[in-house]
Amino acid sequence: MIAKIFLSLTDYPFFRRLVWKPIYEMLAKQFVINDWHFMNYGYVPFENEKLLRLESKDEINRYPLQLYHYLASKIKLEDKDVLEVGSGRGGDCSYVKRYLNPNSLDT
Repeated sequence: MIAKIFLSLTDYPFFRRLVWKPIYEMLAKQFVINDWHFMNYGYVPFENEKLLRLESKDEINRYPLQLYHYLASKIKLEDKDVLEVGSGRGGDCSYVKRYLNPNSLDT
């Protein structure tokens, strides 16, 4: 019953912000994982979409990278000055810098 109430409260954005941010912060401090760079669920391209080519070291993060690529590649970032505003762990910035070749990247 308590779980049901809790889950129904997550329908409200205010409650999600109030509860999930402290939970995330606690998890991030509790579990020091050097390769935890992404906080998105990922993206699986449709059959007609071109498969993203990644370096072998990035394969473990394929799905989160595909999501970020899907969004970040909607405009050409090469030779642009980019400001990345996020609340993640830096994986997205690393991807943009290494694969999309902006002139500069600030966070």
